[in-house]
Amino acid sequence: MTQENMTDALMTWAESDAPTVRTSDKTQRGEDARAAARALLVAAAGNDPEQLALIRHVSVGRPTLDESGRVSTMWKVRATRALDEAMRARAVAEGRNLSEVLRTAAAEYLAKHAS
Repeated sequence: MTQENMTDALMTWAESDAPTVRTSDKTQRGEDARAAARALLVAAAGNDPEQLALIRHVSVGRPTLDESGRVSTMWKVRATRALDEAMRARAVAEGRNLSEVLRTAAAEYLAKHAS
């Protein structure tokens, strides 16, 4: 399917009551999905420099925390309510966000327990 055909199909679907464009289409994931979505946005922006600049800005994503420039790893951890409230209160008291406080705590723990 060409980009123009895909754009036409999506525009037709958006104005219909249909739940999907075509159920036979394979769901795209990962880099393929990002590339397809970006191509659709660029096609919709046409030659509008403001829209194209916005697309470039949005596609950059969150800034990396790593000097290498690679995407930063995201951790998901569970905590007790008391620990969560204490960490959030500490972050507010220090004028930092929770992620910064947790990164500092992890780094300090590793430094203290280095073998």
